[in-house]
Amino acid sequence: MPGPGQSRRIGRAVARNAGAAGLIALALSLCAFTWPWDVNGPWPSSSERPVAPLSHPSVETALAGLPGGPSGGFRFVAFGDQRAVADGEWQALMAAIAARAEGDARLLFMLDTGDIVNDGRHADQFALLADILAPAADLPYVVSVGNHELKDNRSAVARQNTAVCLAGLDADFGVGRMYYAKQLGRLRLLVLDSNDLVYGDDGSAKAVATPAPGSRAEAQWRWLVDQLARPEPEGVVTVVAMHHPIVQSSKKHREAASGLWNLRVDGRSLPELFLDGGVDLVLCGHTHTFEQFRLARGGRAMHLINLSGRPRDSVLGWGAGARRARDILGRETERLADWGWKDLDGWTIDQVDAMTRDEADEFAVFDLPPEGPLSYTVHFLDEDAPAGLRDTEPRQLD
Repeated sequence: MPGPGQSRRIGRAVARNAGAAGLIALALSLCAFTWPWDVNGPWPSSSERPVAPLSHPSVETALAGLPGGPSGGFRFVAFGDQRAVADGEWQALMAAIAARAEGDARLLFMLDTGDIVNDGRHADQFALLADILAPAADLPYVVSVGNHELKDNRSAVARQNTAVCLAGLDADFGVGRMYYAKQLGRLRLLVLDSNDLVYGDDGSAKAVATPAPGSRAEAQWRWLVDQLARPEPEGVVTVVAMHHPIVQSSKKHREAASGLWNLRVDGRSLPELFLDGGVDLVLCGHTHTFEQFRLARGGRAMHLINLSGRPRDSVLGWGAGARRARDILGRETERLADWGWKDLDGWTIDQVDAMTRDEADEFAVFDLPPEGPLSYTVHFLDEDAPAGLRDTEPRQLD
């Protein structure tokens, strides 16, 4: 699948000299240099208005009104981490999605892999979120919560605000539980709260070997085991949505991804649980880039696709470098092992695509036909392209 501005293989990042970067950073700080954007962007740091639940229809309501019912198949849009580009690009992305929805009666819902606000402690940020989403207010909005709206699980206020804003997601969604399941025709959608697995209930646990007994993380794990153990009719496609990836090539947030991979309960890892439970696709975010992996073991395979925008521009490119995807094609397991991923024996991990340069914000449209595999097309924002979008060719998930 062509990447943004390349054919299959994405260009390698420019080599950097760490020592020179440090000297430049020191010089800039001594000169009182300011970054070319406000660190908070457009997000207010105030709480003048109480948080209100988003008014988008539920996905169940939309499914019931789908022309011909779900047996005819449907499409959904996926994106994530747009809070980092909410000073214009997220608005442009929403306008493009709204335009698509107007001409596509089978576009069922939007799926956001999290970081929907910059800091969930500030109630007024959720009002800005509602304004940004307004062009597509008639589309259901399905969310796997990110670390920014929950402040890495360190703020009870942030958790409460998020619970109120997203109250319509599911009857089980609330302060104490932010994971849920949806059966939508032949799509089984499992939406996780990976914050509990990465940070622990109070934000103090990182890269733990196993969830603490009695914790929300342990309860979520048991729930996931139960969900994946349930027999499903032939032809069901299983998608997991979670904010944090379990595999990535970028340096930023690498500890969280390797920690999720290495996490074990009763001797089973999360990727083993996914694959053994019939998961076909994991949608994630967190890294602010686009990347796709194929993970195979024991005769089964699943895909992981990260649709989380792009690194923000920064002076001389150094600030974006830690988030930029790396070209590790052909050396995937070797590099992951070097970076802290454990127990890779028996796994085949292929970096199918990645955005290592010419970063652009993006969303994807997934197509679930009446039968057969899920397919998707990525749409990159590009002001020089027709309708402001540069599209890839559709790709099926094998």
